[in-house]
Amino acid sequence: MQWFKMSILLTVILSFLLSGMVAAEQGVDIIGTRIVVPSSLYTGVSDEVQDFIRNDGSDQAGPFAIQYYLSRDPDQIEGQILIGTWKIDGLKPGARKYGNTTITVPSGTDPGEYYLFRWIDQAGAVAGEQSSNNIQRSQSTIHVITGKTGTYEGIGTIIQATGTAGSQIPVTVVINQTVPKEEESGLIYLFLSQGTMPDSSLISLGTVSIPQSPSPGEHEVLGAVSVPPDTAEGTYYVFTSFLPAEQVRGEGTPVSFWYNEDPIQITRATGVVSSEEKGQDLQKQKEPDVVLIENEQPDEAFIGDTFTITDSIKNVGGAEANIAKVEYLLSPDSDGTKGTHLAWRTVLSLKPDQTSTEQKQLGVPSYFKSGLFYLAKKIAVTAAIPEKDSDNNWWVSSKPIHIRYNPASPIPDLTHIRTVWPHIIPGESGSITDTITNIGHGCAHDVAIAYYLSPYQEFEMATAHYLGVWRLDSICPLEQKTNSTPVMIPTDLAPGEYYLYSVIDPCSFMPECGEEMPELEKSNNMNIGKIMIGPCAFC
Repeated sequence: MQWFKMSILLTVILSFLLSGMVAAEQGVDIIGTRIVVPSSLYTGVSDEVQDFIRNDGSDQAGPFAIQYYLSRDPDQIEGQILIGTWKIDGLKPGARKYGNTTITVPSGTDPGEYYLFRWIDQAGAVAGEQSSNNIQRSQSTIHVITGKTGTYEGIGTIIQATGTAGSQIPVTVVINQTVPKEEESGLIYLFLSQGTMPDSSLISLGTVSIPQSPSPGEHEVLGAVSVPPDTAEGTYYVFTSFLPAEQVRGEGTPVSFWYNEDPIQITRATGVVSSEEKGQDLQKQKEPDVVLIENEQPDEAFIGDTFTITDSIKNVGGAEANIAKVEYLLSPDSDGTKGTHLAWRTVLSLKPDQTSTEQKQLGVPSYFKSGLFYLAKKIAVTAAIPEKDSDNNWWVSSKPIHIRYNPASPIPDLTHIRTVWPHIIPGESGSITDTITNIGHGCAHDVAIAYYLSPYQEFEMATAHYLGVWRLDSICPLEQKTNSTPVMIPTDLAPGEYYLYSVIDPCSFMPECGEEMPELEKSNNMNIGKIMIGPCAFC
């Protein structure tokens, strides 16, 4: 058995009322730019909120946290219901970050409409943070639904593998009683469904009563259910619920209902099978085959932000795909390998020859480096009849997406103005005089400009000889700085042509270096000079 994990929670994007959105010229200013949450939350059941933040200040933020609250009062957050916390290690000036945070509405919370509050750095961990815009509230409300029915949780259902239309079937339902309960505590409902998602096709099998049981713990509830006489022959899934059918369809949770992974086969005891039913049975012998048929994607996307794709899948097979799950990834390789997971899309009950098209928003993780990435998609199909042809379940875009920082963001962009290379021979010391400027929209802090020597015109860290470094505490927009850094040419160089490199933020070119400095553009971070070792060293 497994818990049913596919409750339909229509995800909506809640716009937030943001006050004090003016970026601070000095200090730290963490703002929330966007948030995605389910339109409904169930008490006692975990879900996720996807949040997007940015540091609009000029200084780096150290570790801090964001708390998420529910409140019935649109003007009150103090003392309200805490449902989750996102802990952030830090955020550089102008940098964006997004994350998926697990949220849980506490059991016992009254159902109804609530506002979601985001409270940035509630504890005041970041010194000098501009706190006037740290609390934002959703304009729309979130519907909170009681997830646990009474004091019981479902564990599993034991039922035979076959049944006959018009007959009774013995059943054992295993439940967990969480608190002492002396009186009789209601009913357990059972259903048949042709798919693994409860919908209007649910066939009621009846109910079994929960007996009086004062002690908490696991209990087996024994009973029998009846298969309606007009039930068609075929393969079905058994659903068990603490809720009646009208509350199960599209509104259940892993706590309120579950289904048996192993299907049950329903047969007819008497009667002649019609030609139409025979045709349906023949159709069911075919397997589903879900393929990707269309994709629209942008040419560029921004780090720490979202982009939208239009995605279409189609079942070209002859049987229903109960669950078709599409995974989206971004890969630095054109073959789609080493991809980073972005999101899932789940399509339920995709029937033969049916097409499902959806616009999907994907988020670029804030730790991504600028560059070209390929969108990859992978399909996984769950069905009563397994999908045999899985060769068409993998897709990689033919053109890349340029991943970079948003040009409008308050992020620095450093570039060389002029580099004066030394005229020295091996074993002698000289100086590299560099002038750089910041043409971006934010200050850069803790900047390193490193110098290298290599026999190759294409810069590779593994083949380059390190000469020295110029370190800057900060450089702000339109500021210009000059420095002479002493270097020495190695004595063991063979005669020939060599290349000198001035590299701003060398971590951009070394994957093992650690976190790179956010910049609007990395292509202007390198300046190259040339020297000759040998007879023409002074030519």
